[in-house]
Amino acid sequence: MQSYSGTYYFAGRSNCCAALLQRQHQQLIVRSSEGEVLWQGSNFSTGLDLPGLATELHFDDGSYFVPDDVSLRLSVDGKASLATRLEQHKVAIGLSVLLVPLLLWWLATRGLPGFATAVVPYLPKSVSLTIDRQSMQILDNTLLGNSALPEAQQQQWRQQWLLAIAQLPEPLLFQPDIQFRQAKGMGANAFALPGGTIVVTDELVTLLADKPDALLAVLLHEAGHVQHQHGLKLLAQSTATTMLLALIFSDLEVLSEVLLGSGSSLMQAAFSRDMESEADLFATSALLVLGKNSSAFADAIEAISQQQDSGSMEQWTRYFSSHPSSRERIEQAKNQPAASTTPR
Repeated sequence: MQSYSGTYYFAGRSNCCAALLQRQHQQLIVRSSEGEVLWQGSNFSTGLDLPGLATELHFDDGSYFVPDDVSLRLSVDGKASLATRLEQHKVAIGLSVLLVPLLLWWLATRGLPGFATAVVPYLPKSVSLTIDRQSMQILDNTLLGNSALPEAQQQQWRQQWLLAIAQLPEPLLFQPDIQFRQAKGMGANAFALPGGTIVVTDELVTLLADKPDALLAVLLHEAGHVQHQHGLKLLAQSTATTMLLALIFSDLEVLSEVLLGSGSSLMQAAFSRDMESEADLFATSALLVLGKNSSAFADAIEAISQQQDSGSMEQWTRYFSSHPSSRERIEQAKNQPAASTTPR
């Protein structure tokens, strides 16, 4: 007969006493220090099996026993649990030290981002529209100001661009909502939100005022981001990764911060090289469909790049205009084959 010392907690009472647990086959007997039988039977269950903590034995009458030996693991069938066996298996411990970090790395960099990207096309359009509305509220209260351009000029540009987009062979996922804003911290730039909102800064309109096709090319580039759902994919990827980290570190408050800060985090995230290439190809192909020269996009990049080099752009520009390899993109736009006339 095996015996284990510990503490017995009475059912429905706050008191306890030192006790001795005896096991014989499938039967357990709990005796007080005076030898009185406190509980006897085979109907019991074990509590959580946590390393370094004693495993409680819960009995059918509501009482329970806590052994003094924190390493003691008892089960109904007399066999050690899987968790206990793994804790004591040196090979399993060694493999976990190597494989768990690799698994977390794969989940953070490949698994969750890939899953999030695959889910994006199935999200209802209302999700993107809600993100646009809330993001614009945040940005208007922080980084953006009302446009100083005359309302008539804004309406003229807006009508020209919407007319050009209407001539594309395939409809866009979202009808563009073109907004003009003043953003001295961003300089000459434009950006798109997932639901079709395209924000054009006054500085960009001023910079490219004598190059209307270049200005149209920038708008088409941002429309390409919307068409390929780049912004929503980035947001889904970052949210999935943040949720993984929050669950690992048990900091669920991070989840609320993700939801509250989705607008600004979306704007601060740099599009990947592949995403930029897709948006570039969409813009140059659309220009050709509209009977314009694809080099207009190269003119836009060149003008914006020159302004960046002049130092007039401030720190926020690194986030909003993080479009890599400007020279390479200029060359690709100039060499766009005329056969590529379907925006995609």
